Amino acid sequence: LSRIQFTYDTAERTYFKDAVSPGKHTASSHRLSALVTPAGKSYECQAQQTISLISSDHQKSVQLLLSEVRIQPFDITADFVFSEEHKCPVDQREQLEETLPLILGLILGLVIVITLCVYHIHHKLTANQVQIPRDRSQYKHMG
Repeated sequence: LSRIQFTYDTAERTYFKDAVSPGKHTASSHRLSALVTPAGKSYECQAQQTISLISSDHQKSVQLLLSEVRIQPFDITADFVFSEEHKCPVDQREQLEETLPLILGLILGLVIVITLCVYHIHHKLTANQVQIPRDRSQYKHMG
């Protein structure tokens, strides 16, 4: 998506109460690089995204808030069927933040188990060996 044009009417009293300059206005974006999706995939983003627009009424700042978005750009194989989804960077980061502690926990647990196994094997191998005292006073008199 390279450009968005949004038209709104501030004379509509349901959404705009006591508007200063009622009438139709247009807000648009320039050089937008949102909703980027590889060819043949649909765009999906559960997280909230904010797109700032420049209004024709220069006194107004317009922000478009998007959440739970799924869009199928071109290459439609069948009506009302989405192709494989491509998750937005925010959702990918959240998924990584959820799985990373699990992966690190499993690795730490595996390191602990390996350490205990090595200690146990080392202890078994050295338990049968006779320990020679280093202090000569413990030797019997051979006289």
